[in-house]
Amino acid sequence: MLKKVRITSAVIVLTLSLYGLISNNNSILPFTMAGLAIMMVVMGAEERQKNRKSYRSYLFFAVSLLLILVSIEGFIY
Repeated sequence: MLKKVRITSAVIVLTLSLYGLISNNNSILPFTMAGLAIMMVVMGAEERQKNRKSYRSYLFFAVSLLLILVSIEGFIY
């Protein structure tokens, strides 16, 4: 199930990024960052489910927190 959510969010982020790049529309960047944050949370959850004793899941969660903060800042300004 997490794999489907990850692939779906990746397609959405890719579509938003391509649209922003082609149309030179920078107002959708916060939405792209929020989608990337969702994708990173799902990737971190997948790593935790695999019971790997690595730092990757913590890194995914930390990066997703940073992306959430950046997207909130983008929504405010």
